[in-house]
Amino acid sequence: MSITLLQFAKSFVGERVDADIFSNAYIELWKIEGRLEICKLDDPDLSVCLSSIFCLADLYNPNFDKAEYELDENDLRAGVSDFINKLERGV
Repeated sequence: MSITLLQFAKSFVGERVDADIFSNAYIELWKIEGRLEICKLDDPDLSVCLSSIFCLADLYNPNFDKAEYELDENDLRAGVSDFINKLERGV
């Protein structure tokens, strides 16, 4: 995908963006970049990180009646942070 998506994810981890805005915007941006085939230009590790964050964003549900597998804002932020840290450590 792109460095833009990574920087947007870092903004979310840094609490500059709330989970509702992040999840909706990230999913849309990821799909747009996918249709434009920008992902073909990325390092494979970056691509895996951004795809994993997409999956987390898709599991986010702000409602109280969420399914057990769905994430709240804290779980989403923690998961995104974990994937970014793994990417930066080269794990």
